[in-house]
Order: sequence, then structure tokens, then C-alpha cells
Amino acid sequence: MPVAQPTSLADLTSPEKVASHPEFPLEEQRLAGTVAAMLHQIDVWEDRSRNVGADLETSVTMADIAEEHAAMLSVHLFQPYFGSLRVRVGGREQTLYVGKHAFLDVKGGAKEGHNVVSWDSEVGSLFYTQSLNWTPRRGGLGTIRRRRQLDVAAKQLLRVTDLYDDEAGGDTGGREEVLIRRLQEQSTAGMRDVVETLQPEQNEAMRAPAGTPIIIQGAAGSGKTTIGFHRLAWMMNAERREHRARPEACMVLMPNKVLAAYAARVLPDLGIPAVPVTTPEAWAVGLLGLEKLEVTDRTLTLLLTDHDNARRALAWRRAKLLGDARMLDVVRAHIQAKFLTALQGQRLQEQIEVPGRDPLTFSQTEQELHSLLLDVFASDPLSGYRAAFRIAVEAEALAQLNVSEAQTVSVLRQLSVPLTSLLGRVFASTTPVTEARRLLGSAEALGVSGLLNDREIRLLLADPLQSIPNPRRAHADVTEIPVMLAVQALTGGIGRQVGRTLEPFDHVVLDEAQDYSPLLYALLARATREGHLTALGDLNQGMHGYKGPSSWEAVQAVLPASAGGGAQVLTLSRTYRSTRQITELGARIASTYNRAADVVGVDRDGAEVQRYSNGVEAALIARAVKDAQAAGHENVAIVTRRAADADRLSTELHDHDTDAQPITTQEHRYRGGVVILPVNLAKGLEFSAAIVANADADTYDESTEYERRLLYVSASRALHWLGMVSAGELHPLVS
Repeated sequence: MPVAQPTSLADLTSPEKVASHPEFPLEEQRLAGTVAAMLHQIDVWEDRSRNVGADLETSVTMADIAEEHAAMLSVHLFQPYFGSLRVRVGGREQTLYVGKHAFLDVKGGAKEGHNVVSWDSEVGSLFYTQSLNWTPRRGGLGTIRRRRQLDVAAKQLLRVTDLYDDEAGGDTGGREEVLIRRLQEQSTAGMRDVVETLQPEQNEAMRAPAGTPIIIQGAAGSGKTTIGFHRLAWMMNAERREHRARPEACMVLMPNKVLAAYAARVLPDLGIPAVPVTTPEAWAVGLLGLEKLEVTDRTLTLLLTDHDNARRALAWRRAKLLGDARMLDVVRAHIQAKFLTALQGQRLQEQIEVPGRDPLTFSQTEQELHSLLLDVFASDPLSGYRAAFRIAVEAEALAQLNVSEAQTVSVLRQLSVPLTSLLGRVFASTTPVTEARRLLGSAEALGVSGLLNDREIRLLLADPLQSIPNPRRAHADVTEIPVMLAVQALTGGIGRQVGRTLEPFDHVVLDEAQDYSPLLYALLARATREGHLTALGDLNQGMHGYKGPSSWEAVQAVLPASAGGGAQVLTLSRTYRSTRQITELGARIASTYNRAADVVGVDRDGAEVQRYSNGVEAALIARAVKDAQAAGHENVAIVTRRAADADRLSTELHDHDTDAQPITTQEHRYRGGVVILPVNLAKGLEFSAAIVANADADTYDESTEYERRLLYVSASRALHWLGMVSAGELHPLVS
């Protein structure tokens, strides 16, 4: 049933209301005891005289480790926990407190102490589920008697809310009450912390079986990104055992640098500060050793600026084909044929000196080298063909010469120069950038695999982007980078760079996963531990659908089955970001391309969507900004269709006493306040208030699905307040 709405934010935290729970004094006493126990433990850790080992070096190490523990616990001293569980196991009842950091009260003891279990532990998960029973690892059947939310800040208890209490009839409606209370809060320049209010469906998705590829499909505001980040933190808990991930061995991919910088500020709050956050393009060019290469997206430029629908459709189809998963095998067939051709006429013969033996000769004919290379191709090595071929030849030499283990280093050193020379003749002319472009410019090369028909080959050879200028410096387009990465993966290997070697990532999280090509997914599957990929996306928001999958089935098809089974698609059916009024408007737009019917919003009432039309555009936007600020919203976004519109309007708004920080390139950073940015950079961000500029049919063509998608993304950025602005008539879908 709907929860009564508080009249104001002040009412939510008024002292008279928060202290009304009958057990508030008992919980205050418990909190004070926990804080005291934590302070005592911190004092113990910081007292170096207590951390004494057998020698000076051991003592220093023990003291340093103790100080690290103290520093980590100190962060959580101000909010030791946020909830509690009263459980019954084996006829005995106890109360467990759940926080963001586990704490064992050594002084108080395991039974009587002020202990705290971590939210990402197996027991901690019980706080979020709807289930009332579970089977502990030790003991009989366990039963949940009560779930309780405890709002704590600055070591003070603010509110006690029972979520479930079997003595009071079961579900109290408190979970929805707490959720709405959190959603009413103003946004910040960071990402919303959902540890305290994870909903059951979000919790289930976050804790999907480790070692299984997971695709989380959810509407705008369903919490996909935060769930993905919390899943990453959950993967790092020791309870994951063989699936446990190391922070520095993971990677988070975001669609642009603005979002990457935004996300990088969030992960440290989850206790995982060492996780690299980057974009697919930045990771790819780094792996290719081409960091100075300028990355363009000429297809997006064409889609945003060209009014010729036939040319836009051609560019869209070509980009989709470049990202097709079949392109990995197209690249494979091309470079294998190239290497076999380069091997023709080659042979290897070298005299090897081995102490105590007559000079030995190691030789390989063209046919023998050909056979070794075919074996390498068949093994599909993650290290790449070049490194694997070298290892295969070296192994053949050691076996043929029959040398001892002690003589191995000397033999391989003598073989190094001639073998390197051979590898140079076979592989050296193949670099990812030049070979990818050589392939994409040759009908003959594209046809080697037999996977592409004549129409597809002609499409790849076409150039619908002729009207979009290229940079003068060395560059690569986002649509061709996955093909370049495929060349790198097959020839030089792919994965996480550790010094001069590559190893698989422990876990990879992809945000805005609907905008990554099936080919990129296939390559990431090679670069990551089996089953350790989490993709977060919404097919409704496919702004870059020209390089993304047409369906999640296309992604599942390229993610290899793991021990836990094939990739699972988990759907989040509820959106939490926006008020009922904003959610309904977004659903109306998205329903025109038929994928939003099942989206359900939180029953959170708010201001009606504000509409401004038939006037001077900059003046209307300035008035909308002032209205949003008057309603109490500090973080306000003005969302435009193009970057050029954002630049222009930023200047024009000055004449109307409105200052909006422009974010028009990926190098800009979002730090809060009033900003103006194009829809492609607003994607993934959320704001207390959002204003959609140029919200009319001339800007967002009603007859084109892509334009309606852009309008949907623009309108779904707001948490509490939304304004639609047009110098003329508003778009029919929002009027």
C-alpha cells in the first residue's frame, strides 16, 4: 500500500519523530557501546608498544599492519552499522548488526561483544532479502524474526524503523518508507550510496553466482551502475574464495571520460580504491601502445548533425557490421592466411654449443614450421600467435636436442637471435592499426573467411562518412578500434598488463553495456577470467546502438559458458531515480519503441513536469533554472541535443543572469552546480533537476527511433524536478 509522504525534508529528520520508536533508548545505548568498543580497538592497534614481534623487522611490520586496520576502522566509526537482524538458529535467538565494515569486538567476546557483520557477507545478505529462512553453514535452519533499519550519522542514532517484525504481524511497510526517505534527498556530485537501501531484486542481481557472466538489464534509474559497483565490492570479499577478485586486477569500463571520472570518485567509498576506471577506447589504445592516438566517433557526429536519413542509415549499418562478433573470425582468417604466406620459403637452422658435447644443429624446414604454426592457430593462445609460436619452436628445439634442464638457458639464448629474426620476417609487418585498415580496405581479404556475403563486403568498403572531416593528427575511430583490438588479441595477446606480460583480469564491469559491440564483448571474454564479467545496460537507452548489440542474446552468444553456466540476463523491473511524474513522462516516450511497458516506478510523488514554450530560448531556460533553484535544487543540468548547442547556450545564458558550466568534451569534469551538456555526455549521470533544451519535433525527429531514444535519455536524468523547454511548440511526446 502507498506510504504517506512527509511534508518536507525537515520533517523526515525532526527529533520528535525519530525518537518515537519504543526501543530507541536501547538502540542508542547499543550504539554508544559499539562506538566505545571500536575506539578501544583503534587505541590497541595504534599502540605500537603492544605490537611487538620476535625481532625489530617483525615488530615494525606488525605495527604498520595494525595502523592500517585502525585507519580502515576509523572511517566507519561515525556510522558503525545501519541495520540489525534478530535471528533464531537452533532454538537460540541473537541480534546481528549489519554495517559497511565488519568489526569483531575482541574485548567483548564473540557472544556478548558489540560485533558488526559486513553487508557483503553471506549473513549480511539476509538484511536485504524477502526470505525469512536460511541454512547457516553451521547449525540447523535459521529464521528471521525481525529486520530493523538504523539511521546513524556522526555517532548519533537518528531514527529506528522496523522493516519486518513477526511479533507485529510481519512486513511493516518500513522498507518502502526508508527507500522513499532516501530518494527524497538531494543529489550530490557523486553517485548515490545504496548499501543501506538495496532492494530485494537489486540484492539478488548484485549477489548473482560468482564465476557466471551476468547481464543486468534495467531502466533508467533502476540502480544498475551502483549495483555493478557493489557487486565488484562483493566479489572482493574473502567469502568468494576461488572467485575472489583483487581490486588492482579488476577493471571498470565506462562509455566516456566524464562518467569514468565520476565513477572513480565513488569506488573508494566502497573500500576498493585501487580499481582502474577507464573507457573501452582508452584501454584499447593503451594496450596497443598508442596513447597519443586521437579517438574520433565520426558516426555519432554524422547521426547528430546530418539530416540525410539514407546516409545516416548507411553509416549505422556499416558501424553495426564492424562490431559484429563474426569480425573476430574474419580477422583470424585474414591474419592466419597472411602469416602462412609469410612463412613460405622460410627455414631455421642454427648450430648450438653444449658443453661436453659435439656441436649440435637445430633445424626446422618450411613444412615443419608450417605444421607448428598450424598447431598454434588451433590452440588459440591468449598470449597471441607470435609469443606462442616462439614457445612452440623453443620447445621443439629442446626436445630435438635432448638437453638437460641446466643447459636449457644456454640453448635458448643461442637460439634467440635467429628465432627473433624468423619471427620478424613472419609477423613484424602486422601492426593492429595498419592491418585492420588493410583488411577493411580489401574485398579479397574480407572474403577469406567466407563469413561475409557480397553485400556485407560492399558495405564495409563503403565510406558514408566522407562529409565528416578527419583530424590532421594520427587517429582511430571508435567503430574500427575493436577490429584493431582483435588483431592485437590474436597476434600479441590481450588482458591486463603486468610489466611486460599479460594476465587475465580478475573481474570486469561494463557500464552502459548496450553501447558496446558484440566483438568487444568477445575480446573482453578472452581478456578476463572465465565467467568474471558483469554488464549493466538498458536497450531502451541505446544512444550508440550503431556499435551496440541488437539484443542481449547477441552478447550471450559470444560469452563462453563458465563452470557456473552461460551468461545470465537479470532484469530490474523497477526504477528508483525519479518521481512518479518524471517516470510517467519517460515511459510515454520509451513506449513508442515498445520496451518500457514493464517499468514500474517508486510511488514517490513530486512536482509536475514544468513546460516552457513559445519565447526566447535562452530566457526560457534561465527562467527554468531559477524555478528549479527556487524549489531547492542545487545540482541542475541543462541537457542539449548537440555539444554546439551547449556552447552557444552557455554564452547566451549570461545575458539572462544565469551561469551554467559547459561540459562539451570528455575532458570536462562534473563537480555539481548548474551545468549544460549534450545528451551523449549526460547519459549515465543524474541530477536533482534537469532541463531539456530544444524539446521540440525539429530537434528530436518524431519519425526516427534514434531521436526518440535521445529524448528519452534527456528526460530521464532528473531525480526530483524536470523542465521541458522549446522556443516554439513542445514535442508532441512531452507537451
